[in-house]
Amino acid sequence: MLYFAYGSNMERVQLKRLCPKAKFVDAAVLSDHELTFFGNSPMWGGGIANIREKPGKQVEGVVWEISDAEQKALDEYEHFPDLYLRKEIQLRTRSGKVIRAFAYFMENPGRETPPSKRYKQLLISGAEEHGLSDEYIDLLESIRPLT
Repeated sequence: MLYFAYGSNMERVQLKRLCPKAKFVDAAVLSDHELTFFGNSPMWGGGIANIREKPGKQVEGVVWEISDAEQKALDEYEHFPDLYLRKEIQLRTRSGKVIRAFAYFMENPGRETPPSKRYKQLLISGAEEHGLSDEYIDLLESIRPLT
C-alpha cells in the first residue's frame, strides 16, 4: 500500500524506525491543501504537522510503499483513530504520474501551534533528502518555530 508522508515521516531514518521495510516510491504533490501545525506534542515539544483543504495551495511530501503490518505500526504511532484519521488521496508524483495513497489528517486539530526547531528541522531534512522543490523547502524554512 502507498503512504503519503508530509511531516516527520518524510525523513528516512524516522520512518524506518516504524516501518523498517518501507520502500521509497517518489516525491509527490497534494493539490488544494496546505501544511499546518497543531497541538503540543510531548515527544517533539511543539505543534505537529497536519494537512487541510485550501484551494490553490499544495503540500509536497514523500510516498512510501509499506506493508499491512507497517500500517498498523504507523496507526499506533499516529494515534489513529483518536488523533489522526486515514484518508485516501490523489497525488501527482515528481515524474507526473497520478497515484492514490493514504495520508493522515487530524480529526479535531484544535489550536494552531508552531513546531519545535527540532521537528521543523526533521521536515526540512526529509524534504531535502527526497528532492522536494526548492520553493517548498524555502516554505518549510520560513516557518517560525516555538522559541
